[in-house]
Amino acid sequence: MSQEYLICVDDEIMLLDSLKQELRQEQFFHELEIETVDSGEKALAIIHEIESDGDEVPIVISDQRMPNMTGDALFLELQKDRPHINKILLTGYSDLEAVVRLVNQNALYRYIEKPWDSHDLRLTIREAVLSYRHRKLIQLQNQKIEKITQAMVSCLENANFYYDEDTGHHIQRMAVLSEYIAGLAGCDEYFCEQIRLYAPLHDVGKVGIDKSILTKPGKLTEQEYKKIQEHVSIGARILGDSAIDQVAKNIVLYHHEKWNGTGYQNGLSGEDIPIEARIVSLADVFDALTSRRVYKPAYTVEDALRIVEKERGESFDPRLADLFLREIRCQDDLKRKIFDMSDL
Repeated sequence: MSQEYLICVDDEIMLLDSLKQELRQEQFFHELEIETVDSGEKALAIIHEIESDGDEVPIVISDQRMPNMTGDALFLELQKDRPHINKILLTGYSDLEAVVRLVNQNALYRYIEKPWDSHDLRLTIREAVLSYRHRKLIQLQNQKIEKITQAMVSCLENANFYYDEDTGHHIQRMAVLSEYIAGLAGCDEYFCEQIRLYAPLHDVGKVGIDKSILTKPGKLTEQEYKKIQEHVSIGARILGDSAIDQVAKNIVLYHHEKWNGTGYQNGLSGEDIPIEARIVSLADVFDALTSRRVYKPAYTVEDALRIVEKERGESFDPRLADLFLREIRCQDDLKRKIFDMSDL
């Protein structure tokens, strides 16, 4: 089990000794290793050494006024690579500009004015340690949930692939396209990863549709088309009330909704359609157009783009369509990648 360290930084040795003694008066801090250093540079070095040994630094407490590297400069440097560390600044009244600067950069847990109250000091630092531990516990739980989710998605994806090989290849390609479109739309990295992870589930409900309908080489009858539409509700039942992320459920439920409200099964329109479903809808249709099926040949990329352009504001979110059209027409390497993927 890793050891937790509390780092105290001040160029006044007497103040460091006083701070350490204050903390040692409370039993809670006996389980922490308390290290004292007299400069920001030394603090960075010792934190690196501690973490290299597999231990943790939940808290750094620093005086603001120090030669060479001030307290706020130290915290801003830590924030670049170690935003998880809770940072407490010891300040005087005249240091409030530094406090504001750190708050604006989200690089400060608390600040304590000097001279400090012993009870408030210990209480603030204890809460900072507990906050760090709580955040770490949530992170570990989320990692476990993510692993379970990935395993479930993989199982469902494999079921799709086993049932219908064309669908299996399709979901691999459109997951890549969905992530790409999400990036174009300015979605953050975490959301883009969610899109890539969950996009393959969009047609999971097709495992409940007769294979003869899915692979029919001719035109579907009206009854068969209605049957195909049921894959959305089947997919929703497969996911059910599981703990899987709402992003996944939205993709399954709404990826056949259209911007103009003529899609199925809820008739949603515009921004009432969750953005993850709008993204997957565009990727899904584009890949289907550029892929060979038993009932049609593959369209060229240019022909597929013309259809996307025509359906801009009808089937597709016009902003997403514009971003996709502009980028794909400007990047030959992306076109080659799409052709390569269509061979899957």
